[in-house]
Amino acid sequence: CKAVASRVRGAVATVSFDHFHRHSADLIRHSVCGIGDDGEPRDELFFPSNNLVITNVDIQSVEPVDNRTKDALQKSVQLAIEITTNSQEATARHEAQRLEQEARGKLERQRISD
Repeated sequence: CKAVASRVRGAVATVSFDHFHRHSADLIRHSVCGIGDDGEPRDELFFPSNNLVITNVDIQSVEPVDNRTKDALQKSVQLAIEITTNSQEATARHEAQRLEQEARGKLERQRISD
């Protein structure tokens, strides 16, 4: 278990947060079994000391062990949600203002025509 955890931690430490967030399942699976000489992921991990063979990894959850990292991650996710929400609100406001201005222009042209 410690050997597998160490492999995962080592692989995760080499990539950016964004890359890990998008590809965590593949990254974890590839880090456990490794990559072969041909560049393809291996199908199993063999421990010769006890003849243990790991053929698959079931990822149930991904959580940081360090509390500081966990807090930073939560803040990062909250900030990303806030930024996305603010952007969507600004886009909606801009579109509403554009439509209102367009309607006022049409109304003004109609008044001029009449």
